[in-house]
Amino acid sequence: MAQSAPADFSTADSLVSRLSQGLSRGLTFLIENNPRYGKIAAVNRMTDDELAARGTSRADMVRRAFQDQFYL
Repeated sequence: MAQSAPADFSTADSLVSRLSQGLSRGLTFLIENNPRYGKIAAVNRMTDDELAARGTSRADMVRRAFQDQFYL
C-alpha cells in the first residue's frame, strides 16, 4: 500500500510571496522616481482655483506631461 504525506507548499508560497512583494516594491520605486510622476503629483496638490489662475486644467497638465509618449 502506498503512503502519502500532505504536500507542504509553505516554502514555495513564501518564495512566491517574497518575489511578488519585491517586484511590487521595485515597480513602485521606478514609477515614483519618474520625473513625470513628480509633475502629476504637483498638479494633484494644486486646487482647481490655482489651475484656473494659471489658465489650465488637470487634463491639460496630464496631456503636457505625457505628450511625447502618448497621443492624447
